[in-house]
Amino acid sequence: MSALTELSIRNLPNPQTGSIKHFDPTLPGFGVRCTARSKSFFVQFGSQRRLKTIGRWPNISLRIARQNAKQILISPPPLTKNVSFDEARSAYLEDCATRLRPSTVERYHYSLKPIAAKTLEGVPKNLTDPHQIATLKAFFNWCIERELTERNPYLRRKAMVRERDRVLTDDEVARLMAYEHQPYSDIVKLLCLTGQRRSQIVNFRLEWIDGDMVTFPSTIMKSGRSHTIPLTGYGRILSQFSFNGWSKAKKRIERHTGVTDWVLHDFRRYFSSTMARLGVPLHVTEQLLDHRSQITGVAAIYNRYSFLPEMRDALTQFSKHVENLAPSLPMETKYLSRSNG
Repeated sequence: MSALTELSIRNLPNPQTGSIKHFDPTLPGFGVRCTARSKSFFVQFGSQRRLKTIGRWPNISLRIARQNAKQILISPPPLTKNVSFDEARSAYLEDCATRLRPSTVERYHYSLKPIAAKTLEGVPKNLTDPHQIATLKAFFNWCIERELTERNPYLRRKAMVRERDRVLTDDEVARLMAYEHQPYSDIVKLLCLTGQRRSQIVNFRLEWIDGDMVTFPSTIMKSGRSHTIPLTGYGRILSQFSFNGWSKAKKRIERHTGVTDWVLHDFRRYFSSTMARLGVPLHVTEQLLDHRSQITGVAAIYNRYSFLPEMRDALTQFSKHVENLAPSLPMETKYLSRSNG
């Protein structure tokens, strides 16, 4: 690679996800890091290959950034070790909120929340939860870049996420759907009746409703694209939620229903498998789940049919199925509008 210039930096592509480092061969350790939204100068130095961000291009010029990098390489700055784990965790999540999807920030939050360390050095090194391992790996890399610590104890730990194959039974779903302790019970019902992800339901806003449709914006979707589904019987309990205490609420529902060894995401698997049992075509179920994997290539470009009528019929059929499982649960069609909130 040739030496970095203002023109070459301008022409460097921004990746859709993650970050890419481009090093300047004329100054070892110095380079530009490109992310989806920005390009920033950095320098790596010391035996631990510490990384310091110098500034964002073009707010700072290449000439000034290179001068700063030379000074850092000559006289490395001392580490800042007086930051507590709570302070670092809060700062990390705030930074993540400016550049990542809300669902990702939420996952990081719940992975870091149970850790009760007072300092960064006090974070347990033997955690085995794959989600915590993946989060801590990114967290400590962030801390190293900001000179809060020298090493990442989870750098070489592999986060092996086991694919869940747990399928809730009809009897278990009936007991969970009959449970009443709002707002958690309403969230459970909505996840079951719609097959959507938790981030879509807990972040729901009334303005996403347009007539008898609900459109979830791309910012909260895992796919990164907006997602529209028909508003059917579940609309009677769809609302803007303000909720905390997930672990306590889950323990409470397990204690009252006797249903154990499940997570909220299991409702999507139950939704999909039950739709198959009811004879709903796979492409309709995939459209409801926002998988859309059945139409690819050229067909995906030209086929813009949204299957909304078929999706409405499928949701109504699924709602009747659940109603038959839990007769005490009223499932009458009742659309939620802005007027009745």
